[in-house]
Amino acid sequence: MRRARQSRTAVLSVLVLGLVATPGTAGVRAATETGTAPRPDRTHAALQRVLDEAVRQGSPGALAQSRVDGAVRNLSSGVADIRTRRPPTADMRFRAGSVTKTFVATVILRLVAAGRLRLEDTIGKVLPGVVPEPGNDAITIRMLLNHTSGLYDYTLDPRVEQIVVNDPAHCFTPAELVRFATEHPLSFPPGTSWAYSNTDYSLLSMVIEKITGRSYAQEITRTLLRPLGLRDTSFPGCSPFIRGPHMSGYTRPDPAQPEIKDVTTYNPSFAAGEGDMISTVGDLNRFDAALLAGRLLPDRLLRMMLTPTPGSFPGSDTFRYGLGVVIATASCGVTTYGHAGEIQGWQTWMSGTRGGRHTMSFVLNSDWLDQGDLITRAVNAEYCRTR
Repeated sequence: MRRARQSRTAVLSVLVLGLVATPGTAGVRAATETGTAPRPDRTHAALQRVLDEAVRQGSPGALAQSRVDGAVRNLSSGVADIRTRRPPTADMRFRAGSVTKTFVATVILRLVAAGRLRLEDTIGKVLPGVVPEPGNDAITIRMLLNHTSGLYDYTLDPRVEQIVVNDPAHCFTPAELVRFATEHPLSFPPGTSWAYSNTDYSLLSMVIEKITGRSYAQEITRTLLRPLGLRDTSFPGCSPFIRGPHMSGYTRPDPAQPEIKDVTTYNPSFAAGEGDMISTVGDLNRFDAALLAGRLLPDRLLRMMLTPTPGSFPGSDTFRYGLGVVIATASCGVTTYGHAGEIQGWQTWMSGTRGGRHTMSFVLNSDWLDQGDLITRAVNAEYCRTR
């Protein structure tokens, strides 16, 4: 499920030196939470095959974690780093891309629950003058959450890439990214169609700051990360580094060639407010479980969040979009809720069932495989394995 093809998949490739050959498949590892390596059991064999296939297709490594009623299983394939050849382990961090959006959406809905914001408030009411007419008085908070705003996706503006290439230390803000978008006309009248736009969540991050007086990163950390004990999840701001143990990220500058580049270290602020979070598979599972168990939102708002938006992901029988969540239906009929993430060097997926008793997240340290196909196969493997 690739997000709208944006500059970000290519935006940093010219900044990174050190062309290397694509590694072959490394050893497969299944591990418990403690890091021991028992033999993979049959109930997780299907998900293991999905990870192995991703590595066979060229991803250096793949890592997944499954949680069912508190029982944790970590699965991996390939390598976390092609130089050291170390295997992926569940404590390793990575750039989670648009999984960030579910965290932003949860904070927005908590502000709604507290009576500080309404879903039908217009962007002009909350952030007057930020979006020109006709969007100012027509685009609502709900439209931003479900991508029916019609706003141009700022990542498609070539000036963003030009700035990153010419000034890689440039520290983007959500407001600056929104300005790139609002210089383009709306794609459609607000509320009349659906199109994934990263600009929607840049604006929602600005809404969080306007209402709380704290940045989106500070508010997410204060209200979600700390209370849930998500110690390995963070917002790096303009820092190019991933602190602590992590998977290295790789990109393929020329899809027709096997060579890949290490793009682990870069300033991610070109995704400020909508795709810049760092996390682990365990933290993503814990967050999604808490959300789906009703621990973070009142029931009426959670139901709204998990309700499919008509016309979302047109042409897909598997995916729909709610309010900051991707809804995926497995072939056996199980419905899961989470989000996909794709950013330079990584592809990520977070999912869980209603009630939060069963979650599964995975990450590839590559950005060129067919993400929609991999997610579909992983969801079917994980959630249909006992049926």
